[in-house]
Amino acid sequence: MNKTKKIRSAVAVIIAFLMSICIVGSCVIGVAELTALNPSFAKTTLTKSGFGEKKSGELKTELVSYGNACNIGGDFFDEFFEKTLTPSFIEDEAQAYYEAVYTDPKAKIDASHIESMLKPALIEYAGKMGYAGEETLEEDVNLIAGEMGEIYSGVMSLPSVSTITSLVLKISRYCKMGLIAALCGTAFTALMLLLMFKPKVYSVRYLIYAFSGAFLMLLVVPLYLRITNLIGKVNIVSKALYSFIVSFGNGVLDCLIASAVVCLIITVILAVIHSLLSKRAEEKAE
Repeated sequence: MNKTKKIRSAVAVIIAFLMSICIVGSCVIGVAELTALNPSFAKTTLTKSGFGEKKSGELKTELVSYGNACNIGGDFFDEFFEKTLTPSFIEDEAQAYYEAVYTDPKAKIDASHIESMLKPALIEYAGKMGYAGEETLEEDVNLIAGEMGEIYSGVMSLPSVSTITSLVLKISRYCKMGLIAALCGTAFTALMLLLMFKPKVYSVRYLIYAFSGAFLMLLVVPLYLRITNLIGKVNIVSKALYSFIVSFGNGVLDCLIASAVVCLIITVILAVIHSLLSKRAEEKAE
């Protein structure tokens, strides 16, 4: 009899461990679906990371540098950025572009509307500087606006867009299947534990083991990465992109930590249930 109990306990421990793995898998895949693989999360992160303000500074630096070579003073760019290329405008542009990256491997920044806004501003500036009567003014303005449009597109664009998109689409496809498998595995192992013991107090004990194990597995790595700030040590020249990537990564880690906390709450609830069932069993035994 004792041998049968030991075997049953050993099997229950194995099932509880498998349940922990399934819970962790469900949480990790679920968090990935809601964060890293979700364009809405990327758009929200852009706003929170101050992307527009930082990218505005980077764009202005590049355009002023080009403008100096074309005898265009910094006052032109001060006015253009204040009226047109505002941080909120740049942020809106980036949000639309980053959203497209999730589904379109050929996603790119279309600078034609920037060029159309630059041309009248450049013509007006040329008039102020005394170049309004020149024969080649229109041709020069078109050339300068086109070059500035290319600079804008280059500064705003992400590297290796096709690789990022294909990776996201592949992971998304497998994530859906993985999430279903993990949830089914969690439900199946939980059902097995509930059916293994007639006094449900024992079943609840192994459910506690499963959720407490999942809590530890979900917490350790994200918490370590947050404490050591490993994501913050990534080497990226662009301050705007660096801020976005760090905020993005930390946001994913925070969600994983939150899922670990949920597992902890469930563990506490199960512990309370286990305590009540134990008291009830003792009262019956008396």
